[in-house]
Amino acid sequence: MVTPVRVAHLVAHPIQYFAPLYRQLSARPEVDLTVYFYSNATTAEFYDPGFGRTVRWDTELLDGYHWKALPSASRATTAGYLTRPNWDIIRSVLRSGYEIVWAHGYAHPTTWLCLPAARARGARLLIREEQTLLHGRPWQKRVLKQVALRALFGIASGLFIGEQNRKYFQHYGMPDERLFPAHYCVDNAFFQERADELAASRAAIRASFGIVDDAPVMLFCGKLVDKKRPLTLIEAFAEVRKQQPCWLLVVGDGPLRAAAEELVHRDRIPGVRMAGFLNQSELPAAYTAADVFVLPSGMHETWGLVVNEAMNFSLPVIVSDKVGCGVDLVRPGWNGYRVSHRGTQELADAMKILADDPELRRTFGARSRQLVDRYSIEACADGIVTACLASARQANPRATKGSPV
Repeated sequence: MVTPVRVAHLVAHPIQYFAPLYRQLSARPEVDLTVYFYSNATTAEFYDPGFGRTVRWDTELLDGYHWKALPSASRATTAGYLTRPNWDIIRSVLRSGYEIVWAHGYAHPTTWLCLPAARARGARLLIREEQTLLHGRPWQKRVLKQVALRALFGIASGLFIGEQNRKYFQHYGMPDERLFPAHYCVDNAFFQERADELAASRAAIRASFGIVDDAPVMLFCGKLVDKKRPLTLIEAFAEVRKQQPCWLLVVGDGPLRAAAEELVHRDRIPGVRMAGFLNQSELPAAYTAADVFVLPSGMHETWGLVVNEAMNFSLPVIVSDKVGCGVDLVRPGWNGYRVSHRGTQELADAMKILADDPELRRTFGARSRQLVDRYSIEACADGIVTACLASARQANPRATKGSPV
């Protein structure tokens, strides 16, 4: 008889990508999971500055797992360090005697107050963090991180989302024996089922986006903000379009939408379709319409879960060298390309290679779907359960495997 390890999970707010993972963990007999939300703002309409609009997710965020949104959550926003602590969450976690306290990220005062207090009371700590070393930081911030993160990582174990993130943990002192894989993932089963369902309607779906022929479609999905470089993408596409019939489908909204539309109009770039914001249930249509997925971010793209989504639709992928998932999910010359974030030429060259060669697109796309199968909700849950059991055994060395408490 397995006695489950009692786990408290601390996270900023309900996140559409995390709900399937929580459901999977809740089905595992090894753990008894309770999710604490610092804010419940995302369960209703909320303003997302990245999209520059009000958003209400159309997927279920709260079903299928045990969660708590205490009174402070209704007053809190999704902001990080500037938010006041959730004292009721801290009291609840400390009084409930959880064996494991698992925090997603550290950009919240509640995390910094709760974790050391829980550790002092005997709980073991897990940190799942998504930052990488791909982005430069001011020296003052680097010094602060060296002090603060080495102290935090010294009393916790790490759940790394990918290779770039694993290096981040190591850089700030997390030893390998306390690092466990919990790779970033999406609900592969959902996206692959939608891919199969929509395949027969591909022509009609393309037409609904204003794509009137069978020329290849380059797809971008994301917030139209500086770090995603949508204007650079449009400029690179313009170069490809001069040599090869193709389309660019831009899905998303944000502060740079007007500038993107002005660039297309000013330079008379044909074949660009601005689809605007699409909700979670609507995104599969965009992936179905596409032939190549492009994420050309120039900074601070810690992972890029849209890449996982695109790969479930058998799409070849082009990412910049600033996209955190690139090392994990994009194998140059095998299922896509990694290009420099500086300038447009490498990006345009990679796009042209794939625009020119339908057989290469099919081969790369099949490999993408094969590779993303390894980045599943189930595999991620395996890593988290392994970390919980290992941490519980550290607290109770006499516990046997499979019976941690």
